[in-house]
Amino acid sequence: MLEILKRRFRAGIVTTGYPAVPDIAPPGFRGKPELSGDRCAYCGDCVSACPPGVISLEKAEGEEALTLSYCGCIFCGRCEEVCPYGAVRLTQEYELASKTKDDLQTIIRRKI
Repeated sequence: MLEILKRRFRAGIVTTGYPAVPDIAPPGFRGKPELSGDRCAYCGDCVSACPPGVISLEKAEGEEALTLSYCGCIFCGRCEEVCPYGAVRLTQEYELASKTKDDLQTIIRRKI
């Protein structure tokens, strides 16, 4: 028992200070996808490439809307890879906790 305590004290603190001190994601980390409304051409390439199908393109009377739900997103990065206009970008953000599902959706719209 005494030997275990000695090893523990020699090891020191091995945990991080999170959440008081936010952790920085490593390079290449695939975090929250963001949609850019001014770059999007509403072509639907990201919709067809999304494996879980959480991106949808809806065309209504005089308006187009692109919706991205983070509820089922697997953060694979396919949407960013296939977008020819650079309208989808994966960020370093990883804290996506929310109390409602509506907070976990991003919608961009444009008039036709």
